[in-house]
Amino acid sequence: MILLDKFGYLLSEAPVLFFIAWFAVRWVHLRRRRNKQPDSLANDRRKLRRPAEFGPRDLQFYPRFALAVIAVTITALLEFAALATQGAAILTGTFLLSSAAIVQRLLF
Repeated sequence: MILLDKFGYLLSEAPVLFFIAWFAVRWVHLRRRRNKQPDSLANDRRKLRRPAEFGPRDLQFYPRFALAVIAVTITALLEFAALATQGAAILTGTFLLSSAAIVQRLLF
């Protein structure tokens, strides 16, 4: 019985998470078309395929990694406190976006 309740919750939240991701991608495409730019830029490809600036062999990696872990943890706690009532899909979307921004800023 509990499994079916969790499955029903997943079925109700999965479309919302999909819609959030779809809307974000379409929003970027719309803005780029309005500015007469292609859907994907060379800058996008470079950002996605470049190696990390700091690796585990660099001395600066570990303090930056620890700072990223602390920042993501604090952000997660604050987002959970503020957005837990809005649903798992919205909470997941905001957490994924903020975590990716923090990690990209500190480690890449």
